[in-house]
Amino acid sequence: MVGASELHIEICLKDLQEDFMGGEIIVSDPVVSFHETVLEKSSRSVMSKYPNNPNRLYMEAQPMEEALVEAIDGGRIDPKNDPKVRSKILSEEFGWDKDLAKKIWCFGPKATGLNIVVDICKGVH
Repeated sequence: MVGASELHIEICLKDLQEDFMGGEIIVSDPVVSFHETVLEKSSRSVMSKYPNNPNRLYMEAQPMEEALVEAIDGGRIDPKNDPKVRSKILSEEFGWDKDLAKKIWCFGPKATGLNIVVDICKGVH
């Protein structure tokens, strides 16, 4: 079975089991995991607004260079690294701003993947 997301597959499995099979089916873990890929910088920023309105989160996506992806995949850059060591590697080898490299929020998916969320805000309270 192939689906666009985990939720989509869950709905399909539920429909298959309840509407078509009439009984329980055995489901194994997926053979291929689903991950997003960014091929070019996003054309616009997207905004998420919190219920209390004063807080807003703006996001953009852009691809990482291949050498950085290989460094993360190989374990040289890791969420468990000391932020100062990681910042030094990112600034010296990949040309990142040193302060920006210290503001990595998370790696993903599942806290170990090849995606990075970085806070690029400056002087915002």
